Amino acid sequence: MKFSEESFRKTTIMSAAGQPIPVGTIFCGGRNYRKHIQELKSKDLGEPIIFTKPATALCQNRESIPLPGQSHDVHHEVELAIIIGKTGKQIPQNDSHTYIAGAAAALDLTMRDIQSQAKKNGTPWAIAKGFDFSCPISKVYPITDLNTLAAVDLFLEKNGTLVQQGNTANMIFPIDYLISYLSGFFTLHPGDIVLTGTPEGVGPIQRGDVLTFWSSFSEKVDIVFT
Repeated sequence: MKFSEESFRKTTIMSAAGQPIPVGTIFCGGRNYRKHIQELKSKDLGEPIIFTKPATALCQNRESIPLPGQSHDVHHEVELAIIIGKTGKQIPQNDSHTYIAGAAAALDLTMRDIQSQAKKNGTPWAIAKGFDFSCPISKVYPITDLNTLAAVDLFLEKNGTLVQQGNTANMIFPIDYLISYLSGFFTLHPGDIVLTGTPEGVGPIQRGDVLTFWSSFSEKVDIVFT
């Protein structure tokens, strides 16, 4: 059995300094803002809701993204993304900050109709969350200080109107806890990404919509949906 050289190449994203970052697993924390839980009429289960996206979900520096034809209700969710910088397992919470290599603003695009059906059937969310281009992301900035990351403003405009605005200070499970919690189940590796949940204001995207998302430390990212 023979594989092409391309088969051994990892997906990469770029840092603000222009350096490529090989990406591993995208870990996502759901239901991490109380007002978002309320708007979706969900429940706070008292522990993080964890799901993953494949590296093929990532997209950076794209001016347009096609909406998946399998869904009629794709929603936007703006989030803080944490990039892991070294390998760790069973990481103590008070050491979690030493595993952070940087941060970015990102979107967790969700096929809400397919996710709702999966919840009803008691089946996984993989398709609803992990489809191609479901994780647009900004450049990665070398921000590692937990105090800074614990007070990041997040913004998302749809067609020029601000529809999502939140602050990471309102997360139920803070960044250091999420990293420690994840590492209890998964060995974290350099290039893994942790999405930390979305604040309230999520909503549907239509073809032709322009989304602009950013954070208090990152540039604005504009995407047209086709």
